[in-house]
Amino acid sequence: MKTPLEVKLVDDVRNCKTCQWFWGATPPYGDFPVYDWNEDYPEAVRNQKQTTDYVKKPIIKVKACGQGQVAPGVMHGCRKAPIMTIGINPNMTAYFPSETGAVWAYPDFGKSERYAYYYRHHNVYQESLDLDFIKENIVSGTEIIAEQDGWLTGSNRCSDHRWLLLTIEYVDGSHKEVEVAWTDRLRFVVLVNTNSKKDPEKLSFKKGDVIGAKIAGLIGENKQLYDNSTGYYQRYVYVLERFKKLMAGQPVSEADLSISEDVAQHDMIACASPGWSSQYDIPTDRITRNCVMNHAFLVSQLIQTKPSVIVIVGGSSLEMFARVFAPFLTDFDYYYEVENGAGEKIKVIKETYQLLKETTEKAKFLHIKIGNYELKSRIVISPHFSYPSNFVEQSRLSETAWKAFQSDFVEDTQILIKEGRVQENSWNSIVPVRICGKDDSIREKLSSSAWDVLMAYYYDPIDMLARVLQQEYNAGRITYDASIKRLKRTEGSCKFCVNNLWQFVEGCPYGKNTITPPADGELEAIVRQVVDAGTVG
Repeated sequence: MKTPLEVKLVDDVRNCKTCQWFWGATPPYGDFPVYDWNEDYPEAVRNQKQTTDYVKKPIIKVKACGQGQVAPGVMHGCRKAPIMTIGINPNMTAYFPSETGAVWAYPDFGKSERYAYYYRHHNVYQESLDLDFIKENIVSGTEIIAEQDGWLTGSNRCSDHRWLLLTIEYVDGSHKEVEVAWTDRLRFVVLVNTNSKKDPEKLSFKKGDVIGAKIAGLIGENKQLYDNSTGYYQRYVYVLERFKKLMAGQPVSEADLSISEDVAQHDMIACASPGWSSQYDIPTDRITRNCVMNHAFLVSQLIQTKPSVIVIVGGSSLEMFARVFAPFLTDFDYYYEVENGAGEKIKVIKETYQLLKETTEKAKFLHIKIGNYELKSRIVISPHFSYPSNFVEQSRLSETAWKAFQSDFVEDTQILIKEGRVQENSWNSIVPVRICGKDDSIREKLSSSAWDVLMAYYYDPIDMLARVLQQEYNAGRITYDASIKRLKRTEGSCKFCVNNLWQFVEGCPYGKNTITPPADGELEAIVRQVVDAGTVG
């Protein structure tokens, strides 16, 4: 029997070096601290508990393996979880110049089973090393040392070159700018955090402190590794908790629903970068073609997982998702057409919150039916998980609607501004107005007509996403399994945790390894047909 698809993906993704922009010649980013475990299946890793709090805690001692590139990543969590979130690609947190950026560390496992185990149990945390260990590996003579007490007011890194401009201000009012450049093998790190407001109670550094330096080495046994809760991974925890409240009185309301067990998290692109916008000069079309279409990593995992609910994180993720799955989104008008400068019609993805509203109020599906294989997943579009402000309750008015509101409700506008309810927004023309629920006390200060307008544009993203789970539960498309005290797994076999290459110590708690698997090549043939049916813009 051939290696099952879900197991084969481990080495296929882990060893992929197709995109020469990431991996050829001198890679654009890195190197960063990397580590390996001292055992194959650490108990602490499989027993991580999710949280919505900010947490930094020691997890295990590891082998520091120097510095290297961030390996491509497979899906996080159970391969038969009924909910799957899909983003663009992993965030390269160590790229950003700060004390926090200096300590982030990434796994560089010597064994495939360790890599598989790490991603199977990945929860809401990212890993870091101790700052003192980083400082022990400073290259003598490269230090930038504070001449007085003061602040690092700017730490501006070039997005396409290993170059950094540090802006320093001392307490006596004097300024200093320092340019730094480095190679891919001799990384420069900033060892303090910026404070552009120059708060006298919060100095960035004291006289004699090392503000930044180049780093070499970072090799050692039994170094402390820390877990750091991360907002992106935590965001959907709020949705699970709200869903349980909506289901009060039913057994599922008491279930220990969690990321990695009930919710799997996938990325369209396996390789990490500091972002996915034009400022990083990334050849996004080429990389998307390689990872999504040619290698079909996401398609393969989705075909095997068969999730009941797919949460697509942001409009850019949806645009990428639609490149391959458009033929199977027949009931979902997620775009509108405009003419470009050449008079050609092009598709433009709708505004994210409009898509959130449309996909939460009316069920939209990804429906794949090929031979005896069928997948029907509820599609929901979510605001981007990285930004907590995306998930606060708010009314969202277009620029035109806000101007009309200002004209029609002059006094109400002044009240909203005075109360600090009109929020800043630099990434599109929407004006967010903070409204703390439909019973917000500010309602008493506003005219009833103004309040009605705000309610017409009101969003509670957490509640909207949670109600989708309630709808799917009531429709019977996701169910509670009392025997495992979690949501029922999706149908079909899975050999990810127990197979001929490795057997995790906890086995498969859901018994999916005992189910007869598909015939050799059956799922791979479905994957190829899905990709062949798709289009690349």
